[in-house]
Formats: sequence, C-alpha cells, structure tokens
Amino acid sequence: MNQQKIIVKTESSNLWWGVYGLTEKTGWEDIELFYESGERVGYVCLNAKSYLRSSLVSLENKPDEKDFYEALQSYLTDNKCHYWFYYNKKEDEHFFEVPYEAPRNEEGIKPCFIDIWHSDEGIGIQTIESAVAEFADKFLKIKDCLVEVKHDVTLEEALVSFKENEERFGGKSPHEIIFSEELVTELSGLWKMNNNDVLKKLKESI
Repeated sequence: MNQQKIIVKTESSNLWWGVYGLTEKTGWEDIELFYESGERVGYVCLNAKSYLRSSLVSLENKPDEKDFYEALQSYLTDNKCHYWFYYNKKEDEHFFEVPYEAPRNEEGIKPCFIDIWHSDEGIGIQTIESAVAEFADKFLKIKDCLVEVKHDVTLEEALVSFKENEERFGGKSPHEIIFSEELVTELSGLWKMNNNDVLKKLKESI
C-alpha cells in the first residue's frame, strides 16, 4: 500500500508554548485531522499521562465514573495508546457518528467523539505524530501513514502570546527558559534545520 498523509491542525497556544520550551508541555490538546485531499476526518482529543493522572483523585469516590476510573488506572500502568469513546443517543437532537468504522456500543452506534490517551507525559510534535499514525492504522486502515503537523503558530507568535499571558496573570518577567536536547531535536524535524541552527534561533528569540 502506498504511503498516505494525514494533516493535523492544532487548537491552542498552550501546545506551542510547550513545543517551543517556554513552559512544560501541555497535557491535552484537541486536534483536527484531514486527508491530504483536504477532506476532513474529524476531531479527536489527545491526552497525555500528566493530565489524566491528575483526574484520578477526583474520580475515586464517584460510582458513576467507575468504568472511566478503572480505564485510567489501566492506562497509567503501561506504555501504549488507549482510547475512550463517547456516544450520542439515537434520540439526540444533534445525533452524530464518526464517518469511519470504530467500536459500536450495545445499540450498534459508532462513537461521536474519541479520546486518544498517549503514553507520553506531555504533548510534543512527536507525540502527535505517533498518536495520529497509530489512530490512522487502527481506525482509518492506513498502514503507512505520514503525519504532518501544521506549523500554524510560529515561535515569534508563541512568544508574544506567552508574554501576554505572563503579564495578565501577574508575572513580571518570564521564568528562566532552558532548551533541552530533546526539544532541539524535535524542532529540528519541524523546522527542517540542523540542531545548531535551531538552538541559535531559540536563544535569539528570547
């Protein structure tokens, strides 16, 4: 089978603050998926362990969340992707099912929305790429998937929104920013630059 591409569009500035090393990587992000033709696949919510781990305490004593709580515990003990499915009822005014095949509930209904629970602690570009590639294999039947994350927020734009956020919530100056080797390598792939040029660009930006 020939390689197929899935294009990913992201939603929030917080994701890019983490990608660029301005903050810790975010723990969740809504992402929108498209085929290369422009046809929309749909939305999924990508979650990382740091975010979902924090949910355990609030769910522990809620009997109606027992299944969700147990699924989270299972997810947090291994290093693979898990999925959580949400379903509409047939009588819902805005009834919706995903346009691809996915696990059906006891009424034979496909999910209206899917969460991906990734094994990484936070979400970076490589997290998105690996999560979407596995999702494409599992649900879209694409065995050789090339994932392209749309670079919609530049470093300069992320810095502006980050500094505005710091000022809005009382920060007098940004905290010390340290660019890890992992971060530089990840951005090297995103920007198609060598590591030294990436590090230079990052340092000049602040």
